Amino acid sequence: MFKVKLLFFLLFSISTLTAQISGVVKDSLTGNPIPYVNIWVEKGDLGTNSEIDGTFSLKATLGQKIIFSSLGYENKIIFGSTSDIILLHPKVYELNEVILEKRKGKNRVSYGDFSGLKLNSGVSNTGQDEVHIWGKLIQANEKIKKHPYLESIEFKTRSQLKNVVMRLRFYEINAEGIPLGDLIADEIIVSVKKGTNLNRIDLSLFHIKIPEEGIIIGFEYLKLEQNKLEYIYTAQGEKGKKKGFRYEPSILGFFPGGKNLMVLNKDGSLRRSYGTVELALKLNLID
Repeated sequence: MFKVKLLFFLLFSISTLTAQISGVVKDSLTGNPIPYVNIWVEKGDLGTNSEIDGTFSLKATLGQKIIFSSLGYENKIIFGSTSDIILLHPKVYELNEVILEKRKGKNRVSYGDFSGLKLNSGVSNTGQDEVHIWGKLIQANEKIKKHPYLESIEFKTRSQLKNVVMRLRFYEINAEGIPLGDLIADEIIVSVKKGTNLNRIDLSLFHIKIPEEGIIIGFEYLKLEQNKLEYIYTAQGEKGKKKGFRYEPSILGFFPGGKNLMVLNKDGSLRRSYGTVELALKLNLID
């Protein structure tokens, strides 16, 4: 009898350790849903994003601290419960004295041209519960310093789904190439077509100036149903077929590459660096 009670207690305890925490994220002023919000467990890699209607679902332990972060809003931390309406407050920016630099806008150059290269590698999100951002470190050279404004970027993607989306992030760095934080407060969501495609993203409206030390350009996967690709596979040495999934798209690159590929956490901090694959990324610059 004691063993039965102990077994029941253990099973009950395990079942209450984790739960599917769900809810909807809304603007505290307008009540409108906020899409693509970054949501993750504090001091961990598990996370997700809110859907276009603001809804989200996350597997976590009840009572754990869960962080909600979206550009233009104050971060919010809650203790996980099974269902919540999460209100994010718009961020108020202090108006400091700003010295506006007049761009010359006459000379254009490119950096990182990958035309003619065989793109034999790349990066993706294989469907794991952890969330991350792939980043490419670009340390400023003389060409960049003389033409510091980002007019556009080009990169190649491969997707088996249509109408997938991802977020672009731009990070300021220190002299060692460590990310310090977002360079701009604007939300840049990119739509990617099905198949293998060259993406050219116009950034001229954002007035992004590459700092003296350089920049990290981040490709942030969004864990959304519209990005989720499900597939069937077999594992060597195991019987039967298994179900898997990943989030599209893949970002193409080449091997071997330089030591500039990074994995960043959702808050922009560095998780680790790689020195094998290099993302194919072209910067179109203007002075």
